[in-house]
Amino acid sequence: MTHVRTYTVDEIQERIDAVPRVSLAHLPTPLDDCPNLSGELRRTISIKRDDCTGLAFGGNKVRQHEFMLADAIAAGADCVIQGSAAQSNHSRQLAAACARLGLDVYLVPKLDEKSSPVQGNYLVDHLLGATILPIDAAQSTAARKAELAEELRAQGRSPYVVGMGATRSLVLGAVAYVQTLLEIVRARPDAVPDWIFSATQGSTLAGLQLGCELLGLPTRLVGVCPMTADHEAYLSPEQIAELAQGAAQMLGVSTQITADRITTTLDYVGERYGVPSVAAIEAIRHLGAAEGILLDPVYSGKGFAGLLDYCRAGRVPEGDNVVFVHTGGLPALFSYSEELMASQT
Repeated sequence: MTHVRTYTVDEIQERIDAVPRVSLAHLPTPLDDCPNLSGELRRTISIKRDDCTGLAFGGNKVRQHEFMLADAIAAGADCVIQGSAAQSNHSRQLAAACARLGLDVYLVPKLDEKSSPVQGNYLVDHLLGATILPIDAAQSTAARKAELAEELRAQGRSPYVVGMGATRSLVLGAVAYVQTLLEIVRARPDAVPDWIFSATQGSTLAGLQLGCELLGLPTRLVGVCPMTADHEAYLSPEQIAELAQGAAQMLGVSTQITADRITTTLDYVGERYGVPSVAAIEAIRHLGAAEGILLDPVYSGKGFAGLLDYCRAGRVPEGDNVVFVHTGGLPALFSYSEELMASQT
């Protein structure tokens, strides 16, 4: 078996720095200790605060947009297209990033159960100057984005599509999360994490996995998927591995990451995407009461529910160092007030 060359943090950083990038995020984000929760769980718990990237309530997409939108500008784009659920964190952060960079942004949110009343992320979208073109909840987002791109080209525009169905942007998102792994290691050079958990269905996990391989770390990564495999945005372990391979190629390195190296779990989805699970709501309340840190009900709440269960069930051994990558999404809390308050009764 061929061994992949390992690199130093500075060597990987040099390769990342060679990829075109714009400045949007407040980096590095904090890596916060959780002393109360660590004592309770008898594991050292830390949270990588990518909810604190600083642009329109922050979140993991801000650091990814630094690479995606640099690529868009280099390609001569004058507008950007994205679409997802009404409470999309990606759409909100993209609208803010495009406003900062002077790019027009077109959003095609689904008219789902969280599109009315206008609240949370969807409210913020309306405040950031985005052109919002809603679609039916049953309509394909990827197909509508492709159609809109053609319509805009016919009008003489130069659109750049991000998110599901736009592989290059997803690969650039993975590059951004190699950077995140470097930040984690720099923050705790003498306490490399034994485990990293995150709520992710793609680029975030791919980048973290690649970063660990390039540094030769034994860290175990668990991607807690917030959606079932029949969801349009779901990426399989094979597809996540392909994103890691694409990011490696972009950085000029080799990788042996294949699907069997990718650990994702559907055990914490609950009913479906966009519906908070009982475990997610418990996780939100538990972390909030223990450490004063909030999670969102769609992504990070489910991700942290996975971390808690792994620790409580003994799958994470006592004494291990565990990092949770907080991907943000906090504006969505205000769209789920009924579900969150119902759990108190």
